[in-house]
Amino acid sequence: MKIGVFGAGSWGAALSMVLCGKGHEVFMWSNDEDEADRISKTRRLVHKLPEITIPNEITVTTDASSFLVDAEILVVAVPSKFLRVFAESMVDQLVGKPKIVVNATKGLEAGSLLTMSEILQSIWLKPGSSVKAVAALSGPSHAEEVARGLPTAIVAANDEESIAQKVQEAFQTPRFRVYTNNDRLGVEIGAAMKNIMAVAVGISDGLGFGDNARAALIARGLYEMSIAGRGLGAKLETFSGLSGLGDLVVTCTSQHSRNRKFGELLAKGYCTEDAEEEVGMVVEGRTAVRAMPDLKIRIKHDLPISREVYSIVWENGDPKEAVERLMMRELKSERFPGDSDG
Repeated sequence: MKIGVFGAGSWGAALSMVLCGKGHEVFMWSNDEDEADRISKTRRLVHKLPEITIPNEITVTTDASSFLVDAEILVVAVPSKFLRVFAESMVDQLVGKPKIVVNATKGLEAGSLLTMSEILQSIWLKPGSSVKAVAALSGPSHAEEVARGLPTAIVAANDEESIAQKVQEAFQTPRFRVYTNNDRLGVEIGAAMKNIMAVAVGISDGLGFGDNARAALIARGLYEMSIAGRGLGAKLETFSGLSGLGDLVVTCTSQHSRNRKFGELLAKGYCTEDAEEEVGMVVEGRTAVRAMPDLKIRIKHDLPISREVYSIVWENGDPKEAVERLMMRELKSERFPGDSDG
């Protein structure tokens, strides 16, 4: 198939390599002419995937018209904070063969609380558009390892099993295993919120706390993700799968996790902007946590870890004081998402 990948960052490049290895004709799109020219000439993403060579078979371009008409799959891997503007800029070019859009961007939009697939669907699934469905692709999958061909398992999600299966078949390789899931909403809520929990773990690590604190944050973070998912209409069981627990664990513990690194820097006194600049790549947890006050109002349930990360990232809160507030909350029994009182 001819497949277009929007986004020439580490994740877009890694997915392009998976698809190219499967034998597809792959076009990797960048909105930056200098970036596209540099990758085309050097076949490298020096600051993002320094050890990786981009195969010559992948066409790097800034011209979406070179693939949009004949493409059967479009992969979206642009930063969440730019996704709506990006989608609106492309809407008039969606012509030609019927297409499935695969959203690989993780996030929740503040205010609307739409997932990234829901944003794409609201803009691109219009009369006259060649886009016929939007699926989500998510799971424990650091780009650095995917690009190196290390074994990875991930989920393709759409409410229609047949759509998820088409995505599964397009991406499945001996080193990139794809499962299907019919709870796209739950998959994307987990994908967005696990980044927030990784920032929290990074803050804990940066303050010099140990394994006990990290494990507690992961466990209670999973609870918050599940509660949020239930409140928005997702299936609870989704959060025990690859896009929930699996992605949460890898993002909170991996050396590759930019969200965890971002949290470490905040704990060491960096301001938000300087911390993201030091990480050197987009920190999706910073964007996702902006939606947490709106989410709390929508689901009518407190999300204490998310609330404290928000206070640090967007209100310049003190990390040590945030930890004390978490530890000294009112005493209560341990609850689980399926409990009648939440």
